[in-house]
Amino acid sequence: AQMKAADRSGAAMAVIVGDDELAAGTVTVRDLRGDGGQQTVALDSMIDILRARLR
Repeated sequence: AQMKAADRSGAAMAVIVGDDELAAGTVTVRDLRGDGGQQTVALDSMIDILRARLR
């Protein structure tokens, strides 16, 4: 339901942070406009990844 709402909102990217991601110090970045791919990245590199993918 949350991913559908994010898609309908027109957002370009979604950042997914669940219990597993928190425990591992990671987030999952999902492309909502392009190929729909996703990438799990270290929390401290999230901003750089988002900037690069939104260009």
